[in-house]
Amino acid sequence: MDLEQLYDEYADKVYKFFYIKSLNRHSAEDLTSQTFIAFMQTVSKTTIENPVKYLYGIMRNVWLEYLRNKYKEGLAQIEDIENFEDFVDQSLNGWDEVRPEKNMEKFVKLLPEKQREIITLRIIEDRSTKEVMSILGKDANYVKTTLFRATKRLKELVSEPYQFERREYEE
Repeated sequence: MDLEQLYDEYADKVYKFFYIKSLNRHSAEDLTSQTFIAFMQTVSKTTIENPVKYLYGIMRNVWLEYLRNKYKEGLAQIEDIENFEDFVDQSLNGWDEVRPEKNMEKFVKLLPEKQREIITLRIIEDRSTKEVMSILGKDANYVKTTLFRATKRLKELVSEPYQFERREYEE
């Protein structure tokens, strides 16, 4: 298996694993990059008998280093994992449930109609401010202000999950 084929086949899996574990898109991207950079550096110096197994070993080390830097303790459990490939597969089982866009829909529904409309167009549908202005027939100040307020409210809702659950049952 050549390097490009290995990357094409495993990059998504590596990213998903790091995303599920860190719950941070930027960290997952960084950790995925670190994993493949370390792999490429090793491949350029030596021949690897089982590249997939070696890739999982690098993933394990990159993840442990991330945890060491982040938490500085409590790593005994992950260091005891013997088959990291199985651990990755088990971790990916819940991928669909942790996707942020899926969970965010619950919170977007709680926004006032105007804010919900702006968030949907601007963030979920990934339209430009000009497109949103055109669709809604509003000026840039309205779109930006409403987006700012909606984003601020979403942050409040996400940071107060128990309050969100109470409101959902009260309605």
